Amino acid sequence: MVNVARPASSWLVPALVVLLAAGAGFGLAGVDSGVVRTSTVVDGVPVDLVRPAASAGSAPGVVVAHGHAASRRLMADWGTTLARSGFAVALPDFAGHGANPAPLPDGPEREVRLAADLDAAVGLLRRTPGVDPERIGLVGHSMGAGAVHRYAAEHPAIAATVAVSLPGSDIPPDPALSADLLLLTGQFEFPVFHRAAEQALRAGRPDAVWGAPADPARENARRGGTVAGAEHLSILFAPRAHAAAARWLQDSLQVSAPVRVAAGERLWPAVLLWAAFAIGFLPFARRLFGSASPEPEPGSGLAPSVPAVAAAVAAGLGLAAAGSVLAPGGWSPLAVGGEIGLFLLLFGLGSCAVLGRGARSAHDVRDARGVRCGRSGSAWRPAAVICCALLAVAAPIGIALAEPVPHGARWWWTPLVVVACGIACAAAEFAARGRTGPRQDAVRAAVLVAALLGVGVCAVAGVLPSFVLLIAPLLGALLLWHLAWAAVLARTGAAWWLPAVVGGALLGWPLAAVSPLD
Repeated sequence: MVNVARPASSWLVPALVVLLAAGAGFGLAGVDSGVVRTSTVVDGVPVDLVRPAASAGSAPGVVVAHGHAASRRLMADWGTTLARSGFAVALPDFAGHGANPAPLPDGPEREVRLAADLDAAVGLLRRTPGVDPERIGLVGHSMGAGAVHRYAAEHPAIAATVAVSLPGSDIPPDPALSADLLLLTGQFEFPVFHRAAEQALRAGRPDAVWGAPADPARENARRGGTVAGAEHLSILFAPRAHAAAARWLQDSLQVSAPVRVAAGERLWPAVLLWAAFAIGFLPFARRLFGSASPEPEPGSGLAPSVPAVAAAVAAGLGLAAAGSVLAPGGWSPLAVGGEIGLFLLLFGLGSCAVLGRGARSAHDVRDARGVRCGRSGSAWRPAAVICCALLAVAAPIGIALAEPVPHGARWWWTPLVVVACGIACAAAEFAARGRTGPRQDAVRAAVLVAALLGVGVCAVAGVLPSFVLLIAPLLGALLLWHLAWAAVLARTGAAWWLPAVVGGALLGWPLAAVSPLD
């Protein structure tokens, strides 16, 4: 008998997936060590309360406020850092964010609602046994930085404030400025955030003292700092930002304890789990669908020409831009996902219409050569891939980034955004039909990159929310993820439409999950 050794590649990828999943499990096992985390709802506001596992006497309290399109899950590491450093921490979900189903209004009512949500969190801390109600501080990021800055200015009982990435439009008028104010800005943030920090520092009251509040005589200390190597989102996971905020609050609220930074404690397990899903998809798809489908014959006429694809993309971008301009303001309850979803929907429909017309003119609409139809009688295989895609999205983002389960109007808007993204991905598959290998991958990527660039241009022009520019790295990462999985599916016997459905889930679900409710 001759023993045939299995190729190394047959076990190397599964072993790597197991290793990554195990690393994610070990990382999650150590999350929140040394602290106690409970969840509650106060006046309709979901709040996580994080306290030191062992503490003597009354601890000062700190409210940590998230930014626009974020939630308390994104700020969870901040709660752990501060709790380990001697504070009782409340992390609320603002209206329209996370698990809070109430919409966040526009205009002056927005500031009123944000202040009311902060009131609920501050009140919870003051009523919590073991928390000193006279020593309360605030931390906020982006929109949350503006909210805590205004709140502290209007409530003199707030002893200290840390504003991370303060927006320029959220600076209270002089002399209504918060006491013991620390302003942190990422090195690579947009200039508007650096100007906002400088303006807030220059607008100090006469009693403001530069430096740290360690000296009790300094009743209104003020300092600004730049976090090296960080931008608007990565500053939330920067150890320097965590340490600076914790030390500032300790000095102001008179806490003597070592600072124990938890920056990235949830992020890295989430990244490892995402990597396990991403890498494990290759053997998973091969086991489901087997070898690749027969390749189309060269010159079969199925593949649209490059000018035809370019014309389709141009038509799709034009229709998407026009539709976004004509859409009435406030038509969608999703402040970001609705607008981007409409853009991608119109882009996909416009591109498909032009490509379909070209196919009919070439008399090849009935030619099925090169189109992957999938295995007959195997509906469970595409269903398994779709379930894998949904789990690959929901599990990592639920650990560290956003609320994975839709709340409020997201229950019925999330499927709509997923469908819209899927139609844009279907346009890319339609444009890439008749090609194989790297050429097919290149056409698919070109179409979707053009759509993403169109979203960015419309955001710069004011047609789409400018906040899109801040989440552009997230959209780019999701696009790369989809392109990798689509390339895998295209090399198996999967049906041609499956990459479009999977792309809708990979792109649309996170987009809807982080979109605030207006």
